[in-house]
Amino acid sequence: MKKKKVYMMIAAAAIVIGIAVFAGAKLSEVNKITSITRKTDSGNESAAEGTTGEDDFIRDSFDGSVTYKGQRYEINTKVDTVLFLGIDTSNQTREGIGIDEGGRSDTIILFAIDNEKQQITPLEINRDSIVDVDIYDNDGNYLTTGKEQLTMQYSYGRDPMQASNLTREKVSDLLGRTRIDSVISLTMEGIEPIVDSIGGVTLKLEDDHTDIDPAYTKGAVITLDGQRAYDFVHTRDVTIRGSNMNRMSRQTQFMMALFNTIHGKGSSIIETMENSAGDYLYEDIDADSVDHLASYDYSGTIMTLPGENVTEGVHDEFYIDDEKLLEVVLELFYKKV
Repeated sequence: MKKKKVYMMIAAAAIVIGIAVFAGAKLSEVNKITSITRKTDSGNESAAEGTTGEDDFIRDSFDGSVTYKGQRYEINTKVDTVLFLGIDTSNQTREGIGIDEGGRSDTIILFAIDNEKQQITPLEINRDSIVDVDIYDNDGNYLTTGKEQLTMQYSYGRDPMQASNLTREKVSDLLGRTRIDSVISLTMEGIEPIVDSIGGVTLKLEDDHTDIDPAYTKGAVITLDGQRAYDFVHTRDVTIRGSNMNRMSRQTQFMMALFNTIHGKGSSIIETMENSAGDYLYEDIDADSVDHLASYDYSGTIMTLPGENVTEGVHDEFYIDDEKLLEVVLELFYKKV
């Protein structure tokens, strides 16, 4: 699998967090909110486009601008996005196995890169979000679309490239057809060699994680080598419902610490991470986004998808609040005019 060395900054970062990397989203003429729907008072879904009223929004099909609650917004063309996908298995070959038995994207984090402010804001995307997943057979033939966890979309790809692109398209749908230009994915097995290659990652724990290690008390400063980094971003007790929410928080904290570790250290550390990643990494990203991820500061704000986590079923399910999601999309990818 080909790798463009200049792109490896992100890949490395993604790898380390055990999430894998990018979906660069150029916010250009794309109509970003056309597919977001909202629950009406009667309980029925209605398409956002073309509606009126104080709480509705209207999209201009000519320039992609949006009017929401009387305020007009234009697409912020100074913002790009990077999507990191952390895959739970290195075996991504689907021949001879069930149609949904490929790897799954356990970690999904979108980074909004504001080139005007030279600032990056991460958006955590819950793997358990219930969306319309496109289902394919082992030969890559489309079968149907059904309601499943977002993490499952990756599993229907025949190889890392197709699987990453399927997930990229689904995240785009989820965010109202926000354009995502690039994607990088990394399997969890890539975390250990990457972290060890840069001498470990140090962070201050924001919460208590003594279920993973007795030393992981809230406020403790810890340095993670490769194996401990893998455990930190991957481990969760599947017998406890809702445990993915805690893991997502750990993954994002680790990602921030990782970027702080490599920030401003130049291309040599990126090449080191790239060489350590090997075939655990798939990437499709432009050089500018790599450079910006290496040099821009982080906003200090970690955004999350608004919604409700439901644990009554066989698996955890996260249901997104569409109206609040619209406000997140406007904040990250639009500007008031």
